[in-house]
Amino acid sequence: MSEIQKYASREAAGELLADKIQELHLEKPYLLAIPRGGIQVAKAVADRLKIPINPLVVKKLPAPGNPEYGFGAITEDGTKILNEDAVDYLHLSPKIIEDISQKVISEIQHRKEYYGGLHDEKIHTSDVIIVDDGVATGYSLIAGIMTVQKRDPKSLWVAVPVSSENAYLKIKQIVKNVICPIVNGEYFFAVASYYKEWYDLQEEEIKRILEDYRAKYSD
Repeated sequence: MSEIQKYASREAAGELLADKIQELHLEKPYLLAIPRGGIQVAKAVADRLKIPINPLVVKKLPAPGNPEYGFGAITEDGTKILNEDAVDYLHLSPKIIEDISQKVISEIQHRKEYYGGLHDEKIHTSDVIIVDDGVATGYSLIAGIMTVQKRDPKSLWVAVPVSSENAYLKIKQIVKNVICPIVNGEYFFAVASYYKEWYDLQEEEIKRILEDYRAKYSD
């Protein structure tokens, strides 16, 4: 396999996205970022457009007994998308899916209370940009997109530094406006491999970033 293009960091990837978003000349767009890594990517966009960062909280639905394996994703309002192949493989009944979904929604609510959530009235009247640090399967991002679409934004843009080709094509089916500089069709795809610097953000760091940007750019 040829050597892949890499970003120096999430912040550097955000600078490239900010260049492309600035060319759109959107007036005071509403910026949503998916924690955790999407928050770091969104910093450059927020600074360029002088707007705060708002968290779009999405969590994967963990398989029973194997929480690292997800069978879909869900958002704070219960919007979810399932990986039907995984559901079949795991033999998950509707009741099990619902029980897991309710538990994850509770976790999302706790996280939302910790660092804030959606402002429906602003989404409805704004051009909305959703940012993440990359897309592998697409389930989390698609669940987030569907949640925002329910709130009928003025327009919706998705901006990610890198995506698998499969996920990119799925996203393009539901959102017309997608900014993604790197789309890779390799079978084995990992977002982390497209960054020279990669680490998991802690909740405290996410909260600090969000608070800093609210203080800098709140109306």
